[in-house]
Amino acid sequence: MFTLLRRVAKIQILLVAGLGLSGLYGCSQRPAALNSAPPAANPAPPAANSALPAAVGYLSLRPVGSWRILPSDSQCAARMHYSTWEPRPENYQQNHTMPAPGAMAASFRLRPRDQSNTYSRLWDTWLLPRVDGRFTGTTDEILQWAACKWGLPANLIRADAAVESTWFQYMHFPGNASAGGGGGSCYWKRGCGDNFRLPTPSTITYCNAIATQGLLPSEVHNYQKDPVTSSGGYPYTPRPGMCPKTFSILGVMSWANPPGRSGYPYPGNQNGTFPFTRDSTAAAADYWGASIRGCYEGWETWLKNTGTHTYRAGDLWGCIGSWFSGQWHSPAANAYVAKVQSTERDRVWLDPGFDNSKQQAHCAATYGCPV
Repeated sequence: MFTLLRRVAKIQILLVAGLGLSGLYGCSQRPAALNSAPPAANPAPPAANSALPAAVGYLSLRPVGSWRILPSDSQCAARMHYSTWEPRPENYQQNHTMPAPGAMAASFRLRPRDQSNTYSRLWDTWLLPRVDGRFTGTTDEILQWAACKWGLPANLIRADAAVESTWFQYMHFPGNASAGGGGGSCYWKRGCGDNFRLPTPSTITYCNAIATQGLLPSEVHNYQKDPVTSSGGYPYTPRPGMCPKTFSILGVMSWANPPGRSGYPYPGNQNGTFPFTRDSTAAAADYWGASIRGCYEGWETWLKNTGTHTYRAGDLWGCIGSWFSGQWHSPAANAYVAKVQSTERDRVWLDPGFDNSKQQAHCAATYGCPV
């Protein structure tokens, strides 16, 4: 579900530019054993309550040109409506894992987007360097924080997360249920998705690259070795060159190997977001917000050559559609927009059954229940 930006190959982070595992970690709070890089603390929240978010959504859209005055990470952390409400306790680890300071910016520098006038230069010089995933909290607090940081409506990111993953950042089966090591096979459409039709040398490069990476050692995982599960399983038999293209609560595309463009392929055939946006909810929400803001500002010039060929700044729903399809107001993009709009109108996250995870996923007879 993904713009060409997302298709621009995630990262070969653990081995590139001298960034070892210790340079990628950035966890906070429990479990203490995972804290390999102490994070900067979020500003102390007000006294906690258990209230659901208000239907109005708290945050609204800032107009084109607002990128110059958008609030910082810490300013947004201070503006959150904090609550202990957590409809997805399964996200706890990813909600309390952050990339190390500067790690995401370093990976993006290795994979510049502004090639052959496909993006504004601000995409590489201002937008992507601002993406850091440096926040922890409940799932909704993280979504609020990203919306604030990028001047976007809070209910929009809530709705898109519901469409993409039902608010699961990375649901997977227990580690001992997998031949792939690390966490077990991921639960399809609950934090991973989009399959290749057939393996190719390029997909083998990509799948092998992501099989070695993780912000947490417990999450390093080779999807090419997973068994097919009876529930939440892949829509194909995993084998060399077959693994998910996208990850996270917001369906961030990691795969990126578009032909015929200067500078491609990227190392590992991925765009610099993996493993950050799989292993950290805040990293995924931050990247989504940056992508939508950049599109809304008119900085994705390559979109002029897609769909209706009418790409322009200020069309927020066009940007949501292109996040899914990589096309500007194509039929597929518009169908996706309609689904997100309906979800936003209905505010499904406020439905009484939304916080019952057992209604959103099922156990597998052989491999147990996803976590």
